[in-house]
Amino acid sequence: MAHSTVCHTSLKGSTMTDKILLVANRYALGLKNVEDRRAEWLEHFKEVRTHLIEIAMLLNEKAEYKPGFFVDTSHAYNDDINGTCSKLPSLTFRSGDMPLNVSFRNAIGEKKEYIEEGFYLVFTPTITGQILILLQPHYSYGSEKPEYINIAIVDHPKQLTADVIEELVAKGMEVAFYSSFTGMVDLQQHEVQQESQKQYKPEPIGFRRYESTQKAQ
Repeated sequence: MAHSTVCHTSLKGSTMTDKILLVANRYALGLKNVEDRRAEWLEHFKEVRTHLIEIAMLLNEKAEYKPGFFVDTSHAYNDDINGTCSKLPSLTFRSGDMPLNVSFRNAIGEKKEYIEEGFYLVFTPTITGQILILLQPHYSYGSEKPEYINIAIVDHPKQLTADVIEELVAKGMEVAFYSSFTGMVDLQQHEVQQESQKQYKPEPIGFRRYESTQKAQ
């Protein structure tokens, strides 16, 4: 019967064991860094939310075009148990729906209008406690929902000062504008080459033509 052989290696001196212990303790340090950032976000996200609401209210009052601007609070969600995690809240700065001013009617008076979904700019914590800023561009109902675009990542939540928040909202809205039907012509005319804008490939609505037999009067 075969016997397994266990090799006992003695660690001579304290130099090697100290090094191993130092490496092992990095797990504890890493966990502390993550927990500190998460706690920082739980404390700071209320200030971020307040400033986002201030921006939304300003736009709702003074912007020439008003689809409506909103701020939502969400929590991480687990599908397995249909549960939420209160320690990982996220904020969404979004615009309302935008009519394309294109409508159809049939012989019995039914009407169909095309609407463009507003953009979503999300401030969401990662598992490591960093804050990821993502943009879901505009898209038309009936079209495939576009993937989120990475706008920025913030290592420490308190780096999200009022000035930084405003810069991120401005950047996100500029990218969103070029994904909208209102900005596509401007994008084509000026040949915007920013990498973040090239990631989004707009899919304009296509209409099937109806062959009418009615003669032109």
